[in-house]
Amino acid sequence: MTHFTAGVGSGLRRRIERAGGDYPPLYPAVILSASVVVTVISVAQRYPFDRIGWLIPAVAFAVVTLTLDLTLPPTSYACFGVITSTVCFLMIPTPSDAAPLQLVLMTAIGAAMYPLRVGLVVGAVCIAVIVAFGAVGHLEAPALYGLGVACGWLIGYMVLIQKRLADNQARVLRARADRAASDERRRIAREIHDVIAHSLSITMLNVTGARRALEQDRDIDEAVDALADAERQGRQAMSEIRSIVHVLGAQTGQSESTSPPPTGNDLDQLVDDYRKAGVDIDYSVAGDMDSLTDPVGAAVYRIAQESLANVVKHSTGKRARLAVTVGESVSIEIDNPAPCGRRPTCDGTGIDGMTQRAALLGGTLETFHADDTWSVRAALPARTTSEGIRSKGVSV
Repeated sequence: MTHFTAGVGSGLRRRIERAGGDYPPLYPAVILSASVVVTVISVAQRYPFDRIGWLIPAVAFAVVTLTLDLTLPPTSYACFGVITSTVCFLMIPTPSDAAPLQLVLMTAIGAAMYPLRVGLVVGAVCIAVIVAFGAVGHLEAPALYGLGVACGWLIGYMVLIQKRLADNQARVLRARADRAASDERRRIAREIHDVIAHSLSITMLNVTGARRALEQDRDIDEAVDALADAERQGRQAMSEIRSIVHVLGAQTGQSESTSPPPTGNDLDQLVDDYRKAGVDIDYSVAGDMDSLTDPVGAAVYRIAQESLANVVKHSTGKRARLAVTVGESVSIEIDNPAPCGRRPTCDGTGIDGMTQRAALLGGTLETFHADDTWSVRAALPARTTSEGIRSKGVSV
């Protein structure tokens, strides 16, 4: 019995939700309950039922309409079924009649659930019914009922406007969440690309150097040093990737430590790694790297890291020039050989990532090919704060 009752209740709840269309279940539940109450009161007012010929059709139209509301998707025909039921009730005049309250409810439903034209038609028909029965003397105070119908339409239309505003706000929030998720995916892809491209470039150079040392020179010590550098780069890459994954899955209360983001002072180690791997780098720094804020220092490092990785992947000669100048702004210049007619073939991910990093800080980055040289030029503000970056929804 308990399961049967629960099943009936669940089925009725689903039908009420469907009757309300896009509205919360409370709205159709209140309207349908009020309609049932008005119908019962209207029947009771006509006791002792001496004009059964009008009462039966009135109740029948009300019951059929309620059944259709609970079984079919919302339709404006239900409003006219209830209006017909009200007309039948009004053919049996009674003092302080409750039947016209059905017209108030139907006008509110028509304005709230259907297009404006349909809502106006429902309201006009309800007003016409009240005027007609008031004119023949079957309805007391028709003006009061007419005012009720007008108020019902206004309330229903206000509910419709409120629903549309809520729907618009929900769409805006979904679009904002989608943009935030897309920005986060691009940021994660940029971070992973920078880490993997840099680490694999140096690792491959070291492995290649070790192989050549063994094949050509039989120099075991040099090969071991190259393999040790490759191992260190691999471990560093794993650590950085682990940090990124940790940030993605971080939960309150987790105590696992993550490695800090790189800074401008890490450029020395970056350049040294590439030099050990066989890349000839002319490196110079002018100004105080310690004066850079963390976001700017991280951007300088990542731009240099991606540019040097591109040197390994695309340059005709394993050499490059890296110059960083720190003042009121930070300028980064990277040049490497690239003969005319052979523009570096890139998938765009690295250049796009560098450009986005600069733009997020309020800076610029451009790349160009001239005089057998591929060049990267970046200009960043030196005083950008991490709070300003976070306000844009981007982590350092």
